[in-house]
Amino acid sequence: MSFLTARQAVQTCVLSRRWEDLWCSMPCLNIDEREFRTSASDSEDEDEAGPDCARFEDFVINLLMFHSAATLDMFRFHTVSRRKIKFADQWLRRGIKRFPKVADIDSNCSYKLPRFGSSSSRLNRLHLSGITLDKTFTQQLRSGCPVLEDLELNWCVLEDAEIASCTLKSLTIEHCTIYRPSVLTIKVPSLTCLELVSFSHNWDAVVANEMPFLIKATICIINSIQILPWELLFSLINVKDLKLTGFQAPANLHVGSDTFPVFHNIRTLLFDTCDLSDKFDMRGCFLNNAPGLEKLTLENCTLPEASKGSKTGGNLKRASLEYDDALTFQCPSLKLTEIKYIYDDDVQKLFDLLLGAWRNLQNTNIVINKKT
Repeated sequence: MSFLTARQAVQTCVLSRRWEDLWCSMPCLNIDEREFRTSASDSEDEDEAGPDCARFEDFVINLLMFHSAATLDMFRFHTVSRRKIKFADQWLRRGIKRFPKVADIDSNCSYKLPRFGSSSSRLNRLHLSGITLDKTFTQQLRSGCPVLEDLELNWCVLEDAEIASCTLKSLTIEHCTIYRPSVLTIKVPSLTCLELVSFSHNWDAVVANEMPFLIKATICIINSIQILPWELLFSLINVKDLKLTGFQAPANLHVGSDTFPVFHNIRTLLFDTCDLSDKFDMRGCFLNNAPGLEKLTLENCTLPEASKGSKTGGNLKRASLEYDDALTFQCPSLKLTEIKYIYDDDVQKLFDLLLGAWRNLQNTNIVINKKT
């Protein structure tokens, strides 16, 4: 029954007398407002028609009244209406008080997250979407969640621009906003997986302490090319799998190449929609400082101007001359370079680009694929 939504679980009471009260003790509560949407709410404006809130409210009130499990393995609460539900804050508090191992709260109305208190002693995974997190949230993470390993924040509002935890292993922050323009600070030394997507305009910067156990990191900017955050880059030196999306290299990157961080553990590196028109400065710095790199992927990236205007027609000598001033690559472990493109006109440009850089990539196989 724990794989069913709350409404489906309650409906099993009609199967037989033995099933009448089973739902009252099930260890998972999955409350989903979408189950109460009417046909009108699917086609009209949600603020006018919307889900049948009266039926939804009556159901949840009775559900929580008769549900008797003292602890929960999972508490999930999903609302879709843009207007606040009258009793939603009370329902969230009651769900949190059941000591859930997993809490998943998704809303369009920016409900405030209730204080966990001792109820977070079993919390292992916390996923929040569309929730406002007050200044006490950082303190709860630091001292009130002793076994929390997975934290995911989507479209949330943070009143305190700090994420601090000694137990977190996976952290995802997507499309979140800081209440006041500030520097987002990440203090999670045990982290193994980090995902930062679409920095808000009021994130002045992102600063993270050293993460020695980091395995996978994704840093993504949506809809705008921004400068690669230098401070954040130094905190990722232990990463094994790195994906960078939507960045351009800092100005005169090659001047500081001697101080560029060395990625001893990195094995795979992906540039997606990045500006690489700096004649390989950013890519070259990574390759020269990643001795163990085995796979490089370039996807929808902006190419150097020389390659765009190249008319070498596949002539190795002429193409090489065009890139004499390009940064020399030293990446002995690189086995595969994969380049993905969208438009057929890019094939010749990519070919000329690779010919110019071939002397630096003699030990790697190069694969060019068209994205579908």
